[in-house]
Amino acid sequence: MQKCFLVVVSTPDLDSAYRIFSTLNARGVDLSVTDLLKSEIIGAIPSEHQEKYTRIWEEEEEDLGREEFQELFSHIRMIHRKVKSKESVLSEFRKYIRPASNPQKFIDEILKPYSDAIDIIKKAPYQSEQDKAKTTSINTYLGWLNQIDNVDWIPPGILYLSKHRQSPERLEKFFIDLERLAAGLMVTRATRSKRISRYAKLITCIQENSNLYAEASPLQLTPEESEQIRNTLDGDLYLVKRIRQYVLLRLDSALTSGAATYEYPVITLEHVLPQNPKKGSQWIDWFKEKNRDDYVHKIGNLTLLSRRKNSQAQNYDFDEKKKKYFMRRGGVSSFVMTTQVLQEEEWTPDVIEKRQLELVGKLEDLWRL
Repeated sequence: MQKCFLVVVSTPDLDSAYRIFSTLNARGVDLSVTDLLKSEIIGAIPSEHQEKYTRIWEEEEEDLGREEFQELFSHIRMIHRKVKSKESVLSEFRKYIRPASNPQKFIDEILKPYSDAIDIIKKAPYQSEQDKAKTTSINTYLGWLNQIDNVDWIPPGILYLSKHRQSPERLEKFFIDLERLAAGLMVTRATRSKRISRYAKLITCIQENSNLYAEASPLQLTPEESEQIRNTLDGDLYLVKRIRQYVLLRLDSALTSGAATYEYPVITLEHVLPQNPKKGSQWIDWFKEKNRDDYVHKIGNLTLLSRRKNSQAQNYDFDEKKKKYFMRRGGVSSFVMTTQVLQEEEWTPDVIEKRQLELVGKLEDLWRL
């Protein structure tokens, strides 16, 4: 504090000020991409309009928050380039998008509508007076999409929402299928390169107003993808850590016809048949003629709890586990899947096999597999 100096840099006009701002800040502690682009874009606007466009820019940045505003520029880059980034976002903006060449058009037709779109996508506050039911449905699907383990689906979402914001019917249909595609690519553990390539094709189709619901559309799952998803769902789902909670929450919601909401601070996945049952327990007797490993990690043997795991309770016999672990006060559960478990008198291989067929079938119907 004893050795701090304030240097005032004065310039004769705004153009010089923006140039010096960019030069100084490109050589010291890094500013964000948006800080540097702002100086270039606003600096290229005639001085009589700069205040108006500075206000628009800063209002959008404030609405989204600094980090999300920076993320928006990565999505804008993807919408325009449709390829995996090979250089920095700043470099690709300057080289390919060139917003400073027509700065007012960039802010009016790209920055503002795309910023409004990503705000709706991230916060799910879409509103329309035309159809309240579809409005609720759109926000529900946006909520599911935000639980996908990547953000590669966001650029086509931004583009479509900005084009059809006033049509809830179109938006509902699109986001139902976008969630289906994003979930399918997540379940099959598609690589990032494969996801980016797929969403790039979808962006092109949206820009060209192609039929997104044709069989060959990039928005639709292929028969091979559907089969791969079915195989994953019918396998040892618990062992696929990145997808298991999403799939079970999606399934539980489907069992309530989409009416369930999940705002619990803790949600855990539980095996009904324990992974390591005690010797001499009821579990050993029920599965003595079967290979327990064929059942333990399947969807049919999994359920959800709104509390942390209790390692001691996991090995209880079935009746005791239902009473002490799966039930909440009043004898009910937070989840439909768990309520179904509570209704069973025993937990044998036949019960798990029947439940496996029913639950996987429900997901097949949900995602039209």
